[in-house]
Amino acid sequence: MPEIGDDGDADHIERIADKGETLKSAWSQTNEDMQAMAEQRRENGWEAVAIPAVHTAPTSRDAGDDDRFGIVYVIPNNYADDFSEALERGEFPRFEAYRNEIDGFVFLVVELLDPETETAILLAGQYELHNAQGMVTAARDEGALYTHVKVLDGTILGSIRHEAFEPLVPERYRV
Repeated sequence: MPEIGDDGDADHIERIADKGETLKSAWSQTNEDMQAMAEQRRENGWEAVAIPAVHTAPTSRDAGDDDRFGIVYVIPNNYADDFSEALERGEFPRFEAYRNEIDGFVFLVVELLDPETETAILLAGQYELHNAQGMVTAARDEGALYTHVKVLDGTILGSIRHEAFEPLVPERYRV
């Protein structure tokens, strides 16, 4: 891993800065799409909660003190109650994933669905594509992938297991 001040670190920061407007626009579009999907669910009689993450990370078993892996969404505290209340209403056996890859970043909306209670939780996030390999390896080994949601202080609000995880995985990592 490069140290701060190493040329690799400076190059990485410069590449991200050069892509700033493109990435900002992609993030804005991702959030607009999430809100439109939530509104469509509401129009169809569903209870829908739409939450933009402040940080999203594809996490491998090696990253951290436990062997938790999957896509981790860190959400603002002001969405914690809405998320928790929606999660308590259902079991969320279904999901839809909408993904766009731009300049090495993945922009993702995951729609967690409980048809029995007609509840949908939509999460928008973005992460760097090159960080996904460890998560994908763990998902293949386990035969499943998890969506984890936590708040800024690290408190885990909930986790959902996805048996069919391919829609969550970037194209280049699919078998």
